[in-house]
Amino acid sequence: AAGVENAIDRACDETRVDPRTRRPTRAELRAHARAHEESEHGELGRLLRIDAALVEASEVLAQLEETVLAREPHGADRPPPEIYGRAARGHFDLDPAVHIRVTTELPTSTIAQALFDAGFADPTCRSIETRHGRLDEIAFEGEHARYSIVRIPPRMGVDRDLDLLRGKPGQHSDFSGIARQLAQLRVKTSRP
Repeated sequence: AAGVENAIDRACDETRVDPRTRRPTRAELRAHARAHEESEHGELGRLLRIDAALVEASEVLAQLEETVLAREPHGADRPPPEIYGRAARGHFDLDPAVHIRVTTELPTSTIAQALFDAGFADPTCRSIETRHGRLDEIAFEGEHARYSIVRIPPRMGVDRDLDLLRGKPGQHSDFSGIARQLAQLRVKTSRP
């Protein structure tokens, strides 16, 4: 299916569910996806997939930071890129997506080209409507997750603790946060 909502629609149509039946929530779908994956691959298989997704996300962060430092005159003054949302908590069940913010003056095309040159999939660039106006977004499919990178202009007053679309408090994680998650996962996967 093209997405989670489309999959639910197809499942309801194919099983001839009464249209008045309550649709499953995202939390219920995530729990189901997790149980399904563990029944097929075991808990260890699921944890190893999450580990790989976190490693890939940290590689994207590293490439973004390297690009800003190497190509922007004031790159050293910029905050490091961070992951936002469910991925910041290491949650990659059902619809693995990684939302990243990078603060830079560099054009979106420069960032996209640097990601492509580093071996990531060919990204697409577009703009998205946020609470702060239109911002540039770079998107691509990674091996373990879908990536959405929003370029924040340095002069724009964006509160890093708030969601860009709804303005609600949101969790974010930098390299050290990802390293802590990886360390915790590796303790779980190394137990006999």
